[in-house]
Amino acid sequence: MSSITAARWLSLKSQSRGSGMLVEQVDPAINGCLMGVDEDGSLHLIIAIGEEPVEVPQELEAVVVQIIETDRIYLDVYAKGHYEMIFTPMANEIFVGVSVQGRKPIDVVLETINEFRGALRPLKPDLTLSEQIGLFGEIWVLCYVLIPNIGARACSLWSGPDAERHDFIGDNVHIEVKTTTRSEDKHEISRMDQLRAPSGKRLLFASIQLEKSEGGEATLATLIDEVIAALGIDGKAIDAFESRLAKMRWHEGLRQSSELKKFNMRDAQFFEVEGSFPRLPDNYVPTRGITAIKYTIDISSRAVLDRSEVDGLIKSM
Repeated sequence: MSSITAARWLSLKSQSRGSGMLVEQVDPAINGCLMGVDEDGSLHLIIAIGEEPVEVPQELEAVVVQIIETDRIYLDVYAKGHYEMIFTPMANEIFVGVSVQGRKPIDVVLETINEFRGALRPLKPDLTLSEQIGLFGEIWVLCYVLIPNIGARACSLWSGPDAERHDFIGDNVHIEVKTTTRSEDKHEISRMDQLRAPSGKRLLFASIQLEKSEGGEATLATLIDEVIAALGIDGKAIDAFESRLAKMRWHEGLRQSSELKKFNMRDAQFFEVEGSFPRLPDNYVPTRGITAIKYTIDISSRAVLDRSEVDGLIKSM
């Protein structure tokens, strides 16, 4: 009996870029069980079912389950491409349960995902509120400032997930993003060199102000979807974006988590870090024995850059 392997995923991936979803039977002798890869690299196990199940499972960590209907009704179990090492054994277990053991597809899917979920949960905790706030600000800048100006290349400049000094690093311009839900124009700086521009480069400071609200219009999930839509069929850029998301501990199960917070955008302001901008002096050297410093800056009296100025600087990155 055939099985799902990394080589088979790779073969489908190589053909699917810009071509929509490509599918093939998991085993040529077994009808109704398909494996597929769509153009953004997501991996799918598609199982024909007799009727729509009453309940689609929730809180699935990296795995999503949905019902699709074409010539028949199918149960579509899928995950992003960078979860291949987790998804492949899960898909094979589901396939065996349905095709060999003859069990009801929805029961097999539920039991298999619950089994894997128990192992994954300690590794995939929910993001804290402060982590969601910080990540939201960085992705907002990527989506609404960088991509409109420099296109898909922006994803490769996102360095926040790599714990670099600044959140975006270009050849000529760096950007540091700070996000808050407070009503004050104040931000906490967590590194001594965080507001220090590299030699020969300019440093922009992005102040993102959010309102946390149960009636909010945006979440990390909706913002991530906007970035994916903006990247279109650029598979390389999508892979770069999703790998950075994974480093920030984002996983698809958070879409269905009650801990996913909703926000409204209050304001987004950009400043150039130069002259008297509030920060530690570039030549500041802490007293021996001090290994870390955190301080708060107030930018309420600083001149905000015009958006056209910001766009011009971004284009030079």
